[in-house]
Amino acid sequence: MNDDPPDTASGLGGRLPLLPADGLDEAQRALRERLRATRVRGAQEAGYTAVLPDGRFIGPFNALLRTPHFAQPLLEWAQALTRAGIAADVRETVILTVAAHWRAEYALYAHAAAAETAGLPAPAIASLLHGQAPRGLRPDADLAHRLAAALVRDHRVPDGLYDEAAATFGTNTLIALVGLVGQYLSTSALLACFQVPAPDENRKEKEGDSSCL
Repeated sequence: MNDDPPDTASGLGGRLPLLPADGLDEAQRALRERLRATRVRGAQEAGYTAVLPDGRFIGPFNALLRTPHFAQPLLEWAQALTRAGIAADVRETVILTVAAHWRAEYALYAHAAAAETAGLPAPAIASLLHGQAPRGLRPDADLAHRLAAALVRDHRVPDGLYDEAAATFGTNTLIALVGLVGQYLSTSALLACFQVPAPDENRKEKEGDSSCL
């Protein structure tokens, strides 16, 4: 049973209090520095918040910081997918497709910002946030959306869609795309279990249509 008190200071930890930077053990401090050099840097470039001014992490990072032995391999997986050569707009389309299916608030908040940075049209981002088929995407990104939607909604990829994806992306990139779906299924489940919210001042579409894919 979790004996942690609720995070009454900010509420951004959901069911978990945000860990203070000065209360971490050696392994957690090492993970914190790795997160700052990778995920926090990416968040800054995309324009969303991953760490508060007082040094506390929000989003999935607050949960991961509790378990460095578990989080470090997950970061290796995430970084391997980052190096897989998936185009930025394709990547963000896949992530938003998965996060919308789960209604993972923090992931939707963060990757709406990242999608804008990646050049996705605003109407397409709005549709993805609501779990709807987007318009105005590049053909590759649209195909990636249909592939991710088939996996998270139907748990199968029809032959025609598979053939199209294999011909467009090639086997190696297709494997990486499926891995990206898996990564954000895991992230979305983490956010859902601990009811991790988006920062209140930046929540987009929170009160909108909650329909999934």
